[in-house]
Amino acid sequence: MADSRSLSERLAKLPPGRHLVPRDFVTQNQRERMLLATAELVAERGYQKTTIELIAKTARVALSTFYEQFSSKEDCFLAAFDETVAGAAEVFGELIEDGKPWAEQISAGIEIFLEMVVNEPARARLCIVESQAAGGASLTRYQGMLGQVAPKLREGRIHNPRASRLPDGLEVAIVGGLIWLVHQRLVADRADEIKGLLPEMLQVTLTPYVGEVEAGRAADAAQARVAA
Repeated sequence: MADSRSLSERLAKLPPGRHLVPRDFVTQNQRERMLLATAELVAERGYQKTTIELIAKTARVALSTFYEQFSSKEDCFLAAFDETVAGAAEVFGELIEDGKPWAEQISAGIEIFLEMVVNEPARARLCIVESQAAGGASLTRYQGMLGQVAPKLREGRIHNPRASRLPDGLEVAIVGGLIWLVHQRLVADRADEIKGLLPEMLQVTLTPYVGEVEAGRAADAAQARVAA
């Protein structure tokens, strides 16, 4: 009887050691398992209490396999962070239509972000909560993540006739504030409230660019979608 499982599912079941499949397939699968294990363990235990031994055991790889791909726990954590952020950027690129008005793009972007947080809580916690707790290079990555989003918000300045009076750091501050709202819910295990943040986030984000009234309309429309 033919095995109906996908290649990735079959690879995930392979025991450590030699395999009858090309090594690059095995290596990539092992790497993905280690990154996923890191996200899950860090979400459950926190960065400090997650050890290399636990990552290897959870990913079902030998310690030597871990060190073939990562030099340290921090190296693995940063790789998991980078993979998550790159994956999210790809999703945004595919789902947000460039031809739409700027405010609609922002609304779609925030809604997609909240959806991803709810659907991938372990990876979200790694990037939003634990990246700030791990310090050093991780904190630098977190700041870089905020900086990646800021240019899109900055496009909204063309809608404000007094844009020249807006502070240079406004966009990074807005993104940081939005992420902090999610951060609070993740830490308090109130993930059920995350999607409901959309109207408040839109009001905060759009007001400096299109004004309170227009931002309020967008927030009201979002509230209707959340309630539906």
